[in-house]
Amino acid sequence: MATLQLNHIARETGDVRGLAAFYEEVLGFERVPAPAYSGFQVAWLRLPGSPDVALHIIERDPAVAVAVAAPGAAQGGATPAQLPRRHHLAFSVADFDGFLTGLRTRGTQLFEKSQPDGRTRQVFFFDPDGERARDSSLSSLGSY
Repeated sequence: MATLQLNHIARETGDVRGLAAFYEEVLGFERVPAPAYSGFQVAWLRLPGSPDVALHIIERDPAVAVAVAAPGAAQGGATPAQLPRRHHLAFSVADFDGFLTGLRTRGTQLFEKSQPDGRTRQVFFFDPDGERARDSSLSSLGSY
């Protein structure tokens, strides 16, 4: 069997610029060159510490019906407190408290918790399109 490596995660959105800005400003992603597609926008992003994995933000096809809802509504009205047991993207961050301050300054609804061993602090939140995300203190690496 061939050895696989994760190449990218694709996210569709109605606001490529806004969603890309969130991932750049809040999570520290950097833009990388992306193809110029005819008829729709894209933004390709990468985390400096994970250069082999990209996040592709793709403009939603307007011909495809999508329910527009507030953050969390796409997950059945979930709140950040319900995210630990649901599908989510997870990242590690070196300055956990500084990251929390940045989220609070933006008015992001948060849920903070620690793992039972007390070594891993976590914060759960939604991005502007309602996608679930989690960030953990860097000391948690290897403790998942």
